[in-house]
Amino acid sequence: MAGPGEVVVEGGGRESATDWFQQICDVHDRVFSAEPFAWVPEMSPAHKEELRGLTAVAGFRVVVARRRDRLLGYAYGHPLPADHGWWGDFAEPLPAGLVREWPGRTFAVISLAVLPGQRGRGTGGRLMEELLRDRAEQRAILSVQPTALATQRLYRHWGWTNVGRKGPLAGVTPPCWDIYVRDLAFHLSSRNGAEAVPDEG
Repeated sequence: MAGPGEVVVEGGGRESATDWFQQICDVHDRVFSAEPFAWVPEMSPAHKEELRGLTAVAGFRVVVARRRDRLLGYAYGHPLPADHGWWGDFAEPLPAGLVREWPGRTFAVISLAVLPGQRGRGTGGRLMEELLRDRAEQRAILSVQPTALATQRLYRHWGWTNVGRKGPLAGVTPPCWDIYVRDLAFHLSSRNGAEAVPDEG
């Protein structure tokens, strides 16, 4: 049984997302409405709608970091469909072997956030490790806002590779996103050192 001050990291599916739904949305808005992230008020209801929809996607998984009943951070994602369209709208052409998809090849990390007071303690790494643990897919993918430089350094430290910039995308804030890929055979070995809040994907 967890002690009163212990941070518990645990995962689940649709039921877990429903249980933590409002706190996930609150953490999302607090994290991504602050610098260095681009934010417009419409992103809050859009995130709620997106999360509700994603919980019905086959293979959806959410991981939460909590202290008792208080959410400190979260991460969630789902297997990427072969016809997802993720690889469109890049400024520079990408290798055919990279963009080729088939069912079960890629897991998409859609969002990961940690409250400011919990950063620098390895919570983000624990969330990511638990989200990707025992995945059957060959690789994972995520997107990061270009201004989130500390987040990008952290992802590279965890073994992610920047494969290109997507955009500009009309009607999207921000209009450009940096795309990262990670081989799921790579083990998340570092939980120490400075930690930033990873961007949403």
